[in-house]
Amino acid sequence: MKMIELHIIQSFPVTCLNRDDLGSPKSATFGGVERARVSSQCWKRAIRIQAKEKQEGMFDGKRGHFWAEKLEKAIIECGIDPMKAKDASEAMATFLGKKNSKYKEGHKTEVALYFSPGEINLIAGEVANILKEGKKIDPDKGSLKKVINKTMPKDLADIAIFGRMVADDHTLMLEGAANFSHAISTHKVSNEIDFFSAVDDLKPEDSEGAGHIGTLEFNSACYYRYIGINLDLLCDKDHLAHFTREELEKVLKSFVRSCLEANPVARKNSMFGYTRPDYVLGLCRKGQPLSLANAFEKPVRPNENGYVEKSAKALKEHFKKMKATWGIETNVEKEISTVAIDKTNAEKEIPIVGIDEFVTSLLGGVGNE
Repeated sequence: MKMIELHIIQSFPVTCLNRDDLGSPKSATFGGVERARVSSQCWKRAIRIQAKEKQEGMFDGKRGHFWAEKLEKAIIECGIDPMKAKDASEAMATFLGKKNSKYKEGHKTEVALYFSPGEINLIAGEVANILKEGKKIDPDKGSLKKVINKTMPKDLADIAIFGRMVADDHTLMLEGAANFSHAISTHKVSNEIDFFSAVDDLKPEDSEGAGHIGTLEFNSACYYRYIGINLDLLCDKDHLAHFTREELEKVLKSFVRSCLEANPVARKNSMFGYTRPDYVLGLCRKGQPLSLANAFEKPVRPNENGYVEKSAKALKEHFKKMKATWGIETNVEKEISTVAIDKTNAEKEIPIVGIDEFVTSLLGGVGNE
């Protein structure tokens, strides 16, 4: 398979990027020590939202429980009586995601569904045609996939990249073309506790004490992230084969840039930690996806410049060993780097470029296949 892969080193100050069920920063044990962790799902959502802003009209998929309302409106716009549209939309939504019987105020599915507006309009059009023929809506497995495949919409690039699961209709499931690792710190990390208090501006002058006190957990860490996109899968008939070459390039440019620029937004107002990657190794190559996380199985120890420089160096050295040992070949290798890295013993210098040239170079390695 042909891949575009991003190996990212990114440092964050005081933050809680991704919380567990107790409100603490997520963590994991790797190499025998505790690491800071950000789940792939957390970062994927940030990337999806950013990509939508960059390429409007191609990343319009939405995930939620209230598709019946959207479908009902789309069926009415096809000229169907509102009552019939309501019944039909609820039948379709129940078929797709099972009705949540505990929710009394409207039609809510048990599971969150992931569709693009274009797909909903196609389903609504097919439902409207059935109703106009005087037939009853009785969805059967496989029917919706056939409807969508009649004319694949142009607004499902994010669904093609991130994938979709629909438990009650396996024909609607779509394997995502992209792979995302959980981000883990390249070094040992222990969470810390912030004790805070808030002043009550309106309390009586003779009243002592704070208006509110509490604690929050946080950490600071330098993370390794991996993102890979299977170009062969992305371009097959079930994904974006109906896109033109120009449209596909727009999708990939928006996706790659969003991968590098998007950040999780948890506690963004109280622990603002919006940063950009300090080092990125970008590859275009053929072969199986390959994480370089084992570059940090031995935790990085800081020098006078912190963790980033040594983490980037460890990543480069590990990749060099992997190429020599496993015969890994690349079409394109590019770096984005804000740190000085010793290249004396490097097999060859990898050009350090800006974001625009970085993305253009990676797409150039795709060729005309």
